[in-house]
Amino acid sequence: MSNMIWVVVANRVTARIFATETPQGAIEEIETLLHPESRVREQSLVTDRSGRTERATAGRQQSDPDTAHHEHETSLFAAQVATTLGQARHAGRYGTLVLAAPPAFLGALRKALDAQTRNLVTLELDKDLALLDARTLRTHFPERFVRAQI
Repeated sequence: MSNMIWVVVANRVTARIFATETPQGAIEEIETLLHPESRVREQSLVTDRSGRTERATAGRQQSDPDTAHHEHETSLFAAQVATTLGQARHAGRYGTLVLAAPPAFLGALRKALDAQTRNLVTLELDKDLALLDARTLRTHFPERFVRAQI
């Protein structure tokens, strides 16, 4: 098993993978995964417009847009990230995993990770840090990354 620590910061559009060899070390970006489909507006994902609802008051209003398509795209991207992490784990590229993502994406990612990969997660942050540079990003984590116990 590798001593490398991977830090994954993600949201529903971007997943950036950083690495460090030491628990107190600086992190360096090694890979970026993108899912531009998650940026597409709901209206562009479906062919029909939202239905209309009648209210007791005069006038019409569109009903709330269905979020099922965005949730589906989120699940697809979480599965892609999980597959990448699983393959890298199997190849011995890291031994400890740290995750940071907004709560909804973090939940989708947890569901998508296989058990062996999930066991290497030592820290999770429920924040969207995907757009920060490496130096600023490092300040959001504890001074020392905890290594997974073998």
